[in-house]
Amino acid sequence: MKKKETKDNLILSCETHGKEIYFKIKKMEKRMSMKNYVYVWFKKRNQAEKMWVKIVKGNQKSGVGTLDNIPAFLDHLNLGDKVKFRTDDDGITRSVR
Repeated sequence: MKKKETKDNLILSCETHGKEIYFKIKKMEKRMSMKNYVYVWFKKRNQAEKMWVKIVKGNQKSGVGTLDNIPAFLDHLNLGDKVKFRTDDDGITRSVR
């Protein structure tokens, strides 16, 4: 049985408010304790999920890291997966393939 993220560590939002919630949580990156983490927006078809990634190469703008959350909806991802990410001009850090 696949492990699940605890309910107190999930925030669900509608498409209309997704960016608003994303940027609220992304502000946590500024904390000293979070300097090695980045909040990444993952998307597959019409599903989106935002999760924390521990940076192993690069910085909070661009690099490679390991997934630090258990995906709730995107079943092609797993805790600890290596992911690439890049921040776009709108300030959204997205996974890249």
